[in-house]
Amino acid sequence: MVLAMVDASGPDSPPAPAFGPDSEEMLRCIRCELRYVPSKSTSSLRLTYCSFLCELGDLGFSIAGLEHMEPQPKAIEAPAVELDPQPEPGEPAVVE
Repeated sequence: MVLAMVDASGPDSPPAPAFGPDSEEMLRCIRCELRYVPSKSTSSLRLTYCSFLCELGDLGFSIAGLEHMEPQPKAIEAPAVELDPQPEPGEPAVVE
C-alpha cells in the first residue's frame, strides 16, 4: 500500500498554528496584532495582550494598577456664598 503526500497549504486550508520555542501556541495581540507566547507576556491579561504597554494603551489603565488603587476621599468644600457689599454710610444705596 502506497500513501500519497498531500499538500495541505492551499488557499482553502486553515493556517498552520504558530508555535513558540517551548512548543507553546503563539497568540495574536488584539492591539498590535503581533504574535507572542503567553507565558512571556508582561501583561496581566496574558491571553489578550503581548505586553504591559499594549494593555495600558488599549484600556487606558493596567489591571495590576487597578488592583492596587486606593480610593481618595474627596475634600468637602463649603459652598462659596457671595454677599452683597454693604454701602458705606453717607453714600446713597444704588438699586439696580
